[in-house]
Amino acid sequence: MRRPDFPFPHIVLEDRKEVWIRIDSSITAMGIPALMQQFFPGYTGHIASEDYFKKLTK
Repeated sequence: MRRPDFPFPHIVLEDRKEVWIRIDSSITAMGIPALMQQFFPGYTGHIASEDYFKKLTK
């Protein structure tokens, strides 16, 4: 369930109810909880490193 209107690159792991988000700014990271409530209620948001995000997309 990827959301095209979500403002950052992300991967949704439905079975674990997790959303892995690729961001580089610590200021942006502070807003992740609010974005999760708006776009993915009930899911946990995680910040992925560049390497881990690439691993998830394979």
